[in-house]
Amino acid sequence: MRLPDVFILSLCFGLVTGLLGSVAKAQPQKVTVCYDFSCKTEQEVSLSSDEWRSVTGWFRPAPLSAEEERERLRQAVGWLEVVVGRHTPTHNDLGLNYEKNPTTPGQLDCIDESLNITTYMTLFKEQGYLRFHRIVERAYRQFGFYAHWAGQIEEIESGRRFVIDSWFQDNGMLPYVADSIEWHDMTNAETIIFPIQN
Repeated sequence: MRLPDVFILSLCFGLVTGLLGSVAKAQPQKVTVCYDFSCKTEQEVSLSSDEWRSVTGWFRPAPLSAEEERERLRQAVGWLEVVVGRHTPTHNDLGLNYEKNPTTPGQLDCIDESLNITTYMTLFKEQGYLRFHRIVERAYRQFGFYAHWAGQIEEIESGRRFVIDSWFQDNGMLPYVADSIEWHDMTNAETIIFPIQN
């Protein structure tokens, strides 16, 4: 066999091995989530390898920019809410939920949402799916009696922070992503009640 043929064969084998390796990495996954307001209920959810692969598939092929990675993260978080909702009553969760004693089980307030999102993003980071961002402390804002929490990431290169906020939407709908500085600006009605994002 000629040298160029050996090189091409080795290259093809390497590519196939790499692709199979990335698919094989999706192992069954355990995720601890909370709900029922202020994490009153905690539940460990066991996701199958197929379920976890369907979530992490949003990061393939790998994003090429921080902006693209935020959009992929948004999609993955929204889909993970759907998958978790198959194992918990959180599939009933309604957006903008203030009710402290809901008649429908599985409701989440912003504390539940922000903690779950932080858990999800930490898993993505630990498994190498986030390359342009790091996970930082949850964002918090208060105006009078109004207080609100959200998950938060920091763009590694620029240091800009962004909130990932799913409280405004029903379960499984895409969370909002906003610049943290704008999100903290309580004079801006658009970041208090987010406009609809596609």
